[in-house]
Amino acid sequence: MRYGRLDLVRCVAISLLLTAHIGQRIKSPLGEFFGLPDFYYVSLGGIAVTIFLILSGMVLELQYGNKDIRPSQFIVKRILRIYPVYYLSLLFGIVVFAIRSYYETGHVLTNFSAFNIGDVILSLTAGYAFVGEWGGPFVKTSWFIPLIMTLYVFFPFLSREIKKRPIVSVIIVLMISSLTRLIVGHYDVLPKRPLDWFPFCRVFEFSLGIFLAIYVPKELFRFSKSSKRFRSIVTFLSALSFPLFLVHHPILFIINDLTDHGVSQWISICSYVSISLLVSWIILAIDKKIPRSRILEALGAISDGNGMG
Repeated sequence: MRYGRLDLVRCVAISLLLTAHIGQRIKSPLGEFFGLPDFYYVSLGGIAVTIFLILSGMVLELQYGNKDIRPSQFIVKRILRIYPVYYLSLLFGIVVFAIRSYYETGHVLTNFSAFNIGDVILSLTAGYAFVGEWGGPFVKTSWFIPLIMTLYVFFPFLSREIKKRPIVSVIIVLMISSLTRLIVGHYDVLPKRPLDWFPFCRVFEFSLGIFLAIYVPKELFRFSKSSKRFRSIVTFLSALSFPLFLVHHPILFIINDLTDHGVSQWISICSYVSISLLVSWIILAIDKKIPRSRILEALGAISDGNGMG
């Protein structure tokens, strides 16, 4: 079941993220950071990530909250949901990296020379953030993937505990998240912006989404009165948000390159956004062709055959 208002909020979130990164690229105040230093100091993009985490918790609870979850099957489904889009975005990021290498050095492979087997592993797992390398050289925003996958692992436990003891559980998670933020924000115990990627810093936002999905009336998540066309547009843009989250960053340079060649800033920005949307749509179209149901059935058959359940 689609929850139209949640889709609309997702569209707002990705718009905030794009606004922040474009603002930073063109040195606009819209890209500046604000908030509590060393605790929650963010740009509009940081607000967007918070919204995405809350929405992730909400959507999972709405989808799985009343089901008996098999953790292994649940995680496999999440992997099949997240990683195909990521790998398509990674391929795009590598192509962009190679093109830029050619224009900067005259050779496609020059900028790849410093890479090693560790980069291959980190690129395939999207694990750069966990070793202090943020999102890596190809898809900077991929730091979000190991974060959300870790929170997915937490989900069955969080969902169960919030149902049993809603207020107590949320307060405990808030305390854990706040304490972790205070520690990693003030002491260099983790590398490169751990307030963004370290799961215990973000678990409250995710848990808040679970709480809201359980205790807010579901009618508030749906469009009450809106045209079919409007709902279709919101649903489509919402579906684009994840690939757009990943692919928009590698091509931010387009804005500056166009303005350096005499194109007006607004046309440069519109061109950049249009290209980002087009690439995201292509990735989404390819992703929809992936036979996830058949893969899950095959994995289930293999698991049953091995007696693993």
